[in-house]
Amino acid sequence: MNFRMCQNKRSQTSRGQEAKTPRGLKNASPSFHLPPNKRSSKRHKTNKHKLDTEIFELCMEDVWTCIDPEKMSDYAYFDSLWFNIYTNENDKSNVLRWIKAKKIFTRRYVFVPIVGWGHWSVLVLCNFGETKYLGTEKGPRMLLLDSLKTTKPTRLRAAINRFVVDILKNEEREELEQFINEVELEIPEVPQQSGDDCGIYVLYFIYCFLVIEEMGEDLSKLDALFDPEELKNLEDIRNDIHAYREKRDAKIAE
Repeated sequence: MNFRMCQNKRSQTSRGQEAKTPRGLKNASPSFHLPPNKRSSKRHKTNKHKLDTEIFELCMEDVWTCIDPEKMSDYAYFDSLWFNIYTNENDKSNVLRWIKAKKIFTRRYVFVPIVGWGHWSVLVLCNFGETKYLGTEKGPRMLLLDSLKTTKPTRLRAAINRFVVDILKNEEREELEQFINEVELEIPEVPQQSGDDCGIYVLYFIYCFLVIEEMGEDLSKLDALFDPEELKNLEDIRNDIHAYREKRDAKIAE
């Protein structure tokens, strides 16, 4: 299934319902419950050439329709603001509570979009429930996928390690010390962007995990991200983003 087929699939399931509009334009609540004073200030817009969190969330809904229904329980993703909110000490407990509801230790892959310094990347938490395999390739792993390595993604290492340790503590996991000692952040080679496409690449990376069976079964198959046929989906994702921007701009202009 390519990305365009996923869009068509979503369109068919929502037929007869109100056309999808950015949630902020319908005065709807976000997919998580932010304190009232956070909602408008956090769900920010960037310049028109960069992907903002509102449009990213809409595109993620399209990407998510690509999952085989029988494997839906294998995956979860965090709202694109959660990691940033976590770094604010005042909101850390809320984020950890929201994460606990995601039941990440029952999932094969959990996707954590990260946006900071005007750049998108994605943290993938792999097999966190497979603690009996700690220290092996079948056990828990953390991958940071970044389409612009010149931004020095290693600067996120300390924050990500704190994030994961706090999740483990909040879940009262007995394997905390083993995780700290044996699960290190990996930053594998992935396709690199041109221009301001980092958010598009994050959506593409997540899409590939969901639809390429060999990647879903074996993390040594990340070279599938470089497949020319799969890379064609980048343009469909770019068009999806453009369509949502046009819809939002038209709504604002009314």
